[in-house]
Amino acid sequence: MGRLALNSLDQDIYDVVVIGAGAVGCASARELAARGYRTLLVDRADIGEGTSSRSSRMLYSGVGYLAPDFPLWQIPFRLISLWKRFLYARNIMHCRAELVADIPHRLTKHRFHYPFRKGDRYPHWLIDFGFRMMETLTSRGVPLAYRKVSPDIAKKESAMVAALSKPSPEVAIFEEYMYDWPERICVDTALDAERRGAQIRTYTKVTQIEKCNEIWEVTLNEQAPEMDGQVKITTKAIVNAGGPWVDRIIGGGKKDINRVLGRKGVNVMVRLPDQWRGQGLEAFSSKGETFYVFPWREYHFIGPTESLVTDDPDNIQVLDAEIDYILAEANFLFPDLNLTRKDVKHCWCGVRPMSTLDGQTVSLPVRAIQDPALAGLVTMTGSYIMMHRHAGRLAAQSVEKYLGKRNAPAKGMMFKSHNPKNDQDITQMIMEEHVVRLSDLVRRRLSDGLDPDLGFARAEALSMIAAKALGWSEQRRLAELSHFKEDTQKVYRKPNETNI
Repeated sequence: MGRLALNSLDQDIYDVVVIGAGAVGCASARELAARGYRTLLVDRADIGEGTSSRSSRMLYSGVGYLAPDFPLWQIPFRLISLWKRFLYARNIMHCRAELVADIPHRLTKHRFHYPFRKGDRYPHWLIDFGFRMMETLTSRGVPLAYRKVSPDIAKKESAMVAALSKPSPEVAIFEEYMYDWPERICVDTALDAERRGAQIRTYTKVTQIEKCNEIWEVTLNEQAPEMDGQVKITTKAIVNAGGPWVDRIIGGGKKDINRVLGRKGVNVMVRLPDQWRGQGLEAFSSKGETFYVFPWREYHFIGPTESLVTDDPDNIQVLDAEIDYILAEANFLFPDLNLTRKDVKHCWCGVRPMSTLDGQTVSLPVRAIQDPALAGLVTMTGSYIMMHRHAGRLAAQSVEKYLGKRNAPAKGMMFKSHNPKNDQDITQMIMEEHVVRLSDLVRRRLSDGLDPDLGFARAEALSMIAAKALGWSEQRRLAELSHFKEDTQKVYRKPNETNI
């Protein structure tokens, strides 16, 4: 479907407006439309352009969330806390199984290793118990394929394990999945929401939300290049799925206490030995924090850093100190690598919207927050992309409780995008998939943006196709090329080698 004219929405009435077209917003719109609600999905930029495009690309099993954040001797006195952690991790495993079943074409499976090393943060028996319990009780037919082997066997099976600095009495081997393209998952989900009846309007900023009696008024401003305009629409309910920006939406329900805390994660892309290709590793850093080495095509990316941030997520950037920390930890694990900034292909960071209990303390569960004083406004917090469908169901259940059930249309199959083979296919994609800017096409409709060159090799040719399809002038086409370069440099940083 083509892009809606903004003035066509003026004074329109909806059952639900979903703010934010990241993974959670798209899943919420899909679920709401499937339940028969007249739904509008809006975002100030493109589908999947925010936090969803800056994830670790990992469909994580969730075993690590079983780990207590308190001394082990307190376990007998904090069984409720442990039970909540189990339920959370179980939910992640169920989401993992759902996505493996429904979108196998968007996932890749890899062999991962966990070395049991002296001085680890948690005792080896506890980690082993966690893996076995999760596989036995929660895998839903998508096993972790967990096994423990001797270091000699592990070294024969994996050159990566053989290069570790510390000897390991045992090594765990298991299977994890990764998204081959997180942004496209958001696009596919949004398009499926549209097939089910939802309307989509990207590059549309919500500048004001106001409650008028039992109805919400939402002010929308045009954000697309060379266009302007403002309209007001009315809706019976709102889902605020702005991710780390939920507390920054004017009228979006924030009071004195933040509902999310931003947790910044940095990843660094490097090329490791060829014999390590396709293998991953999870371990603890020298600080006792989680550290991983994830496979990505012929490369690997390593990380993360974990830090709470309160700044506007739009302004969060990768810092030199964070790059240096990650490289140092990789060299601590694998001393023969001797990685420096010259080895960094690029790096990126994202801000996860962690739920809070009191504005300061992070709470694990995905939450659909409903303030009784703001009936009909649902705020989503705490979800990762791996739990986006679960979050979407929570949002829809909250709306359904408020508005009552609708006569839901027949559910269709999950949208499966075609693989464009020529210029004509790409033109069709541009016209049907809400492409507004060149970066939308290169980085989120096509997979070029995830290539080692980040899409620059075909940017010129693709700009020609987009210009013809969308009627761009030559000046606009050149401006889009410039914007694509600036946008890519904003998301993916290359370290300054002179600072080594």
